[in-house]
Amino acid sequence: MTTFATIAGVTIRALLGRRRTLLMVLLAGTPVLLGLLVRANDSELDNIGPTIDGFVVRIVLPVVALVFGTAALGSELDDGTAIHILTKPISRWTVVAAKILVAGMLTAALIVPSTVVAGVLLGGFGSENVAVTFAFALANLVGSFLYAAIFLVLSVVTSRGLIIGLAYSLIWEGLLSGLLPGTQIFSVREYIGGIAQTLAPGAVADSIIGAGGFLYAAIALVIAIALGSVRLATYEIRGTD
Repeated sequence: MTTFATIAGVTIRALLGRRRTLLMVLLAGTPVLLGLLVRANDSELDNIGPTIDGFVVRIVLPVVALVFGTAALGSELDDGTAIHILTKPISRWTVVAAKILVAGMLTAALIVPSTVVAGVLLGGFGSENVAVTFAFALANLVGSFLYAAIFLVLSVVTSRGLIIGLAYSLIWEGLLSGLLPGTQIFSVREYIGGIAQTLAPGAVADSIIGAGGFLYAAIALVIAIALGSVRLATYEIRGTD
């Protein structure tokens, strides 16, 4: 546990000490800005679900998770500082799990409050909209850790994790997932939508995933940790000149 906490602490300091964190704060604040604009026009949305799904879930959440997820371990692998961990007798799953925990926590710390504040601003305090807001907040909490895990593993597999992850987020998750039958089970966005609809019926359009979003998310998280651990265990440590 001490090793786990140490790795997590070092990762937190590394991620929070970079300029990218400020940019992610600004990005996570854009849904709140949207809500303020709606309020400035003295109006409220009758159904906030599509707005939160289309803006926060499809765009803001995956991009924030992408930046934190790829930086948590990928940056260390790229600049060579990961050698301090990889040359020590530390189980690889401990390293991967600690990094995912930190990246997921930082993502959630930005996205969940943003979802709640934006939801209240967009839809007011009506019981239905409040239920949808908090359903998405919980669903985005799950999505924060799952997206972070996927992108962290991607950064271990390839040095172009940020670019590939961005394409995955905007093209697959944002546009293509769910268009073909059966593709829903490979989409984090669909998991989030299923969880939100289970907690607040009507939060999104009919979800094929439904309550299965909890199960699929748990399975995907375990698979991501396993894949990341195996890949890190076979990672070639390059000597410096």
